[in-house]
Amino acid sequence: MSTTAERRTDPARAPSTPRWAVPAVLTGVVVLTVALLVGGGGGEPTLPGITDTGPVTRWGLPLATYTMQGAAAVTVGFLLVAAMLPARDGDLGGEALRALRVASWSAGVWTLAAAAVHLLTLSDLVGLPLSRALTGPSFLTYTLEIDQGRAYAAVVLLTASLALAARVTLGHGGAVALLVVGLGALVPPALVGHSSSGDFHHPASVSLLVHVVGVALWVGGLVAVSWYAAVGGRHLPRIAASFSAVALAAFVMVAASGALNGAIRVTTPLDLLTTSYGWLLGAKVVALVLLGLAGWTHRRRTLGELDNGRPGAFRRLAAGEVVLMAATVGLAVALSRTPPPAPEDFGAVTRARELLGFVPPPEISPLRLATLVYPEPVFALGCLAGLLLYVAGVARLRSRGDRWPVGRTIAWLLGLAVVAVTTLSGLQTYGMVLLSAHMTQHMVLGMLAPILLVLGAPITLALRALRPARRGETGPREWVLAATRSRVARVLTHPVVAFAIFVSAPFVVYFTGLFEYAMRHHTAHTLMSLHFMAAGYLFYEVLIGVDPLPRRPPYPARVGLQFAAMAFHAIFGLALMESALLVGGEYFLELGNDIAWLPDPLDDQRVAGQLTWSFGELPALVVLAVLVVQWVRSDERDARRFDRREADAEAERIAYNAYLAELDRRTRGQR
Repeated sequence: MSTTAERRTDPARAPSTPRWAVPAVLTGVVVLTVALLVGGGGGEPTLPGITDTGPVTRWGLPLATYTMQGAAAVTVGFLLVAAMLPARDGDLGGEALRALRVASWSAGVWTLAAAAVHLLTLSDLVGLPLSRALTGPSFLTYTLEIDQGRAYAAVVLLTASLALAARVTLGHGGAVALLVVGLGALVPPALVGHSSSGDFHHPASVSLLVHVVGVALWVGGLVAVSWYAAVGGRHLPRIAASFSAVALAAFVMVAASGALNGAIRVTTPLDLLTTSYGWLLGAKVVALVLLGLAGWTHRRRTLGELDNGRPGAFRRLAAGEVVLMAATVGLAVALSRTPPPAPEDFGAVTRARELLGFVPPPEISPLRLATLVYPEPVFALGCLAGLLLYVAGVARLRSRGDRWPVGRTIAWLLGLAVVAVTTLSGLQTYGMVLLSAHMTQHMVLGMLAPILLVLGAPITLALRALRPARRGETGPREWVLAATRSRVARVLTHPVVAFAIFVSAPFVVYFTGLFEYAMRHHTAHTLMSLHFMAAGYLFYEVLIGVDPLPRRPPYPARVGLQFAAMAFHAIFGLALMESALLVGGEYFLELGNDIAWLPDPLDDQRVAGQLTWSFGELPALVVLAVLVVQWVRSDERDARRFDRREADAEAERIAYNAYLAELDRRTRGQR
């Protein structure tokens, strides 16, 4: 174990500031200032009735926000490097401790900047100069009761604790925990930013959160790796290669979430050319493309030069990339202060619009089900990640000459397509206003999509594609393998437990108050859909999966479980049809007051029950067919193994008899 004395002997002082640090900060400030002037975020209010908060708030708030986001990224980046550096017996080495020391200082800056943003946001919200906004009970009310106030107060507390903890942490597990806390401190401001207003505010906030986390890992990680290169880190080639994978994932997160958020906020392509918001968004896209090209250059050229002992090209390219990233952060801050273009058909705010988070859709039709788009970031980004990771795994296997069944790939891609269509199309939109449409979603997500995804065998692919970690270390492959062998996996994959979760979920959700709560709160609604998918995936993995599990029941038991699940499913559908209790409580009644075309909620509930009762037949037949095929193949494999054993045994008997005959012949010859 490391001791305090040993820590003092390590070079714990942070090195001198790299040459690119000051130009990067100045570039970001200049870009922020210009972007504020272009977008109108730093000028005096021009609309009548809006009071002027004064230059301190107008310019101080974006500068403090820029400092806060920059310090947040640096903190996360240095915590990431500290977690990636090798540890001996769980104890951090001198280089990792130096990274934690830098993270501690940057977390302190993060704390001070968050406190400044906290105060200046109060001034901005009440429309008064800071000195007047702090008088009276406004500050206490703002801090304890207003979302923005509570968010930035939480950041101050988290980052202050982070700054202290980073100075006393000595173990690798502690460094990983600090990284989790640092990423967690990014959450509150993202959920109360400018994306939390307007239609589709929750999808916009979630996509912004993914965007912020990706930026912090990417920007901060590159800053930390560049620092590590500047101080001559011993493990630079390894750290740079590991960060390259993180940066690629972060680039995809930033690009995908940014595109989704921009699509929500920019109503027409013309807005990109005619509004200041569109101009700044276009400039940010250009910067993102340039950063992507720099990352591609890293992967193609500079990582190889690092392996050959020539770090100069990596340092130069990374320094330029850091400066460009600082400018991009300045653009992002200015964009958050620039009002997005207002849609021409904004319309009145009704109770139905408040409940849904978007303008209520017109009367349902097959064309609208197919053409309407719902920007659900969790499933959109999840499907994209599932697609890219699976294809990358298959490509890695083929690059080294290994085969992967085409049928598994097709099943996985079809499963992702089913999930995407179910959650991103008009079915998701109408699932918010009609129980029948929602129940169709539930059936597809809980029964059809999991079957296809299970047949894709993603865990087996991951175990074959991921490289084993170095001796004495733990990597992604070891984490996956440990998860499949964990006590939690043994419990969840027990046939009785998986069956109970699968068949009880609909009764627990729809015949209690959970469903109405989920319909009124978007986060709960997303979690509900994820729960149905996870329950279905777990059950069908036990029945027809090929991934390694702690236990799997024999085939007759699997067939029995499938028939039992069909029976419970039919009972639920009949209960839904015959119930006089309105599922969803007052939610659908409130929607019906504002949406004239909606049917009577109880009539729609009967339709939902009929769909539920009839839908389960097709997935059940698919599962039974797969079980029969697997059963036959299993018997054939057992028969072949038996034949091989018998053949080997017969060969051994023949050889033994020949040996005895030869021994007898020799014995007689000697006589």
